[in-house]
Amino acid sequence: MTCKTILLSAAALAIAVAVMPTARAAPLDCAAAKTQADLATCTAKDAASADTVLNAVYKALSGRLAAADLERLRDAQRAWISFRDKECAFRTKPYADGSVYSSLVETCKAEVTKARLAQLQHQLQCPEGDLSCVPQTGGAKPVAAAPGTKPKPATAGAAPAASTPASQNDTRPCVQSAGKAKSDQYVSQCIQVSTATHPPCNGQNACSMMIEEIRRGCAMIGNDNPPAFCSAYKD
Repeated sequence: MTCKTILLSAAALAIAVAVMPTARAAPLDCAAAKTQADLATCTAKDAASADTVLNAVYKALSGRLAAADLERLRDAQRAWISFRDKECAFRTKPYADGSVYSSLVETCKAEVTKARLAQLQHQLQCPEGDLSCVPQTGGAKPVAAAPGTKPKPATAGAAPAASTPASQNDTRPCVQSAGKAKSDQYVSQCIQVSTATHPPCNGQNACSMMIEEIRRGCAMIGNDNPPAFCSAYKD
């Protein structure tokens, strides 16, 4: 075989490899994860998801508190983060030398974070007069009523105005298509009613995606003490 033939063969092989379609790895099914690597990936994703939702709820609650109450919330959250880390160290350090250690840590963090999430969600959607909750002062200011009419009470996280519905065909981030204030409103409502493991309650998602999740969450709650804004999402 000549040198020229060898070079041509190598070039043909390189071209064949270049045009060969790359096989895509199948998405990881965490419900069926068995290997330690898959379990580690899934537990880390679960913990990160719980942390993302917790941060969104914390932000929504922070916007509704008076300055002194907000400072106490910040202190409590800092203390909780320290508690989370120390609690998970207590639970998992005996297994630090094992391959399962990282999965145990992430599982613990997800569990403790979800417990904290439930506490802050309770604060976020407390009915007026519930003394287990901190009074909320944020939210939209009431609009002055026309003479001879009764003003409607302002409700935190009120439903979107019917005159500005989100387009189902608008796939832009909600914060871009509807503005930050409206996007934050959808995020807050979505967080309060969503039961999804990975809820789409994020201003970088389309408004229509969050609205659909709000409708679904409100429908699941039904008449079992739903948030006031659910009435605007009934079909």
